[in-house]
Amino acid sequence: MRQEHLAMMSVPKQKWKPITGPAQALRQGTVFEDLNLPFFVTADQSEGQNSPLDDQLRDSIMANLEKSGQQKQREGLMRKIQEISFTVDDLRLYMDTHPQDQEGLRALKGALKKRQELLRDFALAFYPLTMDCMTSIMEQNPESTCYGWSKGPMPWEGACV
Repeated sequence: MRQEHLAMMSVPKQKWKPITGPAQALRQGTVFEDLNLPFFVTADQSEGQNSPLDDQLRDSIMANLEKSGQQKQREGLMRKIQEISFTVDDLRLYMDTHPQDQEGLRALKGALKKRQELLRDFALAFYPLTMDCMTSIMEQNPESTCYGWSKGPMPWEGACV
């Protein structure tokens, strides 16, 4: 009878290092450069050939050129909200395993503040994205009747795609 052994694993604890900006973090999938480990390129992705993603990006850029100024502004703000929200989530996950890291905590607080500002700016310019955004609108204009999302288009109507 063959005896089997359980595997043992050791994972080094991540150390705090400067983080990337929100836009780059969203593109690469992490705010931490040390965790950005690109995958190998396959043979069918050789130089000089467009991938389906390149074609989709080109189509998306061309479609954006045809949009109104307000739509571009709305999508630009929404993109910034997505980027900073990703950064907040990544930093929160880091803090789950490093609760005493003061640099990480400062970065998280800064990202949370930036996210709150962007959500407020979006709510004031367009419509509230979350229930908390309604507070900004009511503080700016106590007479406001914007207590819901009815001022903005439904997600399937393509306002921020």
